[in-house]
Amino acid sequence: MSFPRFKLVPGPIDVDVFGWELTGDRATGEHIVECHETFHPHDDNADIEAALTWADGIIGTKQVWTHVREHGFDRWEAGARDEEPAAADREPTPADVRALIADATALQERIRDIERRLRGSEETRHTAFRLDDAAGRLTDVSQALEETAGELARVRAVRDGSVCAVPWGVCPEHGNTLVSSGGRARCKTCGRTWNYDRLGVPCGEPLTHKVTDAAGGSFLACKAHAMDASERLVGGTVTPLDKDGRRD
Repeated sequence: MSFPRFKLVPGPIDVDVFGWELTGDRATGEHIVECHETFHPHDDNADIEAALTWADGIIGTKQVWTHVREHGFDRWEAGARDEEPAAADREPTPADVRALIADATALQERIRDIERRLRGSEETRHTAFRLDDAAGRLTDVSQALEETAGELARVRAVRDGSVCAVPWGVCPEHGNTLVSSGGRARCKTCGRTWNYDRLGVPCGEPLTHKVTDAAGGSFLACKAHAMDASERLVGGTVTPLDKDGRRD
């Protein structure tokens, strides 16, 4: 199945500012989100042509644009992105999640525009009361997506072995003292808080120690996890890495 690689959508781009929003993904994986004010406010055809030329310039190559009208809204689409079966099963990246934020923001702006136009008429004013709440919910959606992208980035960051990969978080100063609730974490000792579930994701703090158990198995850990291990290990050792971070 093929999907458009780029989308060009007319609509509000700021308070009382109308224009064009270009979104899409280059072949390199770079995500594009660009906006421009209306080019020709009094000539729709000239405005569309100028917007398409502008979009080609941002993308870097001339595109074949297709006009799509759906549910009363216009947009232009270009390029093709083949969705292979294996791609559907791959792990989403933080960029994949954050791309949804752009979609949520664009939808929120369109809802606000519809609300404004409905409230502008005495006959339709009474129909708009649900839209303010609908648009507001998309703010919560965007926040949830941003927090998800952040947590996913932290999970992926520990995989290269350059940071502490213990699969649960700690307070960097006090160790195993975190409590988690509602997607947030707090240190019971110092009261420091984190706006994500730090307890439920891999640590990600800098490596400072080597922890070796009584059977000879070892792993590298941050200062706080090493401190916690030193209190729990029986017959093991916790030794600091040298200043160059060498593991031996």
